[in-house]
Amino acid sequence: MIRPPRWPRISRVALVIFRRNFLAWSRYYKSSVLLNFGEPVTSLLAFGFGLGAYIAKMNGVPFAVFIGPGLLAVTAMNAVTFDMTFDAYDRLNVSGVYAAMLTTPVTASDIVAGEFLWEAFRSLLYGMVFLLVLCLMGLVRSWWALMIPVPLVFAGVMFAAPALWVSTRSRTHEQLFYYFTLVITPMSLFSGVFFPLQHLPPVLRTVILLTPLVHVVRIIRALVLGSFPPHIAGDVVWVLAYTALLTAWPTRSLARRLTG
Repeated sequence: MIRPPRWPRISRVALVIFRRNFLAWSRYYKSSVLLNFGEPVTSLLAFGFGLGAYIAKMNGVPFAVFIGPGLLAVTAMNAVTFDMTFDAYDRLNVSGVYAAMLTTPVTASDIVAGEFLWEAFRSLLYGMVFLLVLCLMGLVRSWWALMIPVPLVFAGVMFAAPALWVSTRSRTHEQLFYYFTLVITPMSLFSGVFFPLQHLPPVLRTVILLTPLVHVVRIIRALVLGSFPPHIAGDVVWVLAYTALLTAWPTRSLARRLTG
């Protein structure tokens, strides 16, 4: 068996897979939008304006302004992760969509590339709609926020890659929840979304800085505020490095599951 390339390549077939996912999503997009915005908007109202009434400022800005960009990043991460894990698991183990694709001139690399394109689109879509919510609430402080689509696209691919890999390694739906409980939820709580990291114990802060979400949060917050601290250049490098590293995982893992 010819080993598939480690990194997926964008091709015409990948674009066809993207279109297939878009058409499938268009049948239930209303419930999808509601599901992906209910929790973050509720969190913004409850923490930003509820708890924010008791917290004057965080890092020199109103509390709602501080957590808004973080919740935007979490919204993109959750939209991508939930979709990629459960849908990929279904296509691999229940509906047999991936196996059916391989009976046509489609490779595992094409499938992965198409899924990455789709999740980049979802990250961009949900992130930009949440940005609109922040604008309507008066929580955006700079025109630099117009650059947010760039980190959103990278975040979509970056979080889709490990989610797809987890799906190829899971044998039951229950096993998917380990990823959410042990990885996604802790990142949501400890990546600087609700509080700055500088007062955490040094060891914990170092561990957090080795995870991807914190860097997306800091980039988006800088764009929303129009303020760019020195660490932003490092955050950009981290996001690029994580994207390159994580996208190398799923292709061969998916090929082994489909042909093994």
